[in-house]
Amino acid sequence: MNKKLNYSVPDGYFENLKTRLSAIPQQQETPGRLQRFTPYLALAACFAMAIMVGSIVLNRTAAPAASDDEIIEYLIDSDITLAQIEDYLTLY
Repeated sequence: MNKKLNYSVPDGYFENLKTRLSAIPQQQETPGRLQRFTPYLALAACFAMAIMVGSIVLNRTAAPAASDDEIIEYLIDSDITLAQIEDYLTLY
């Protein structure tokens, strides 16, 4: 089996490589404050958005609270005495 490579290195590639690499400017910039904190700000924004969306969804899907009249009717219909209600309120 004769394996022949179809690719070859151009003539003088490695001889000129060092000079070409030294011609590339070195980037020694230090990132500014905003650039350093951008990932953290993005993460905080994601958490804030998730909390906002979650609270909106929960508020729209939550059952409405019972009114005082409905609570009174429930207590009358369930035959709970006033003494039992007072005992419960003093315990909790």
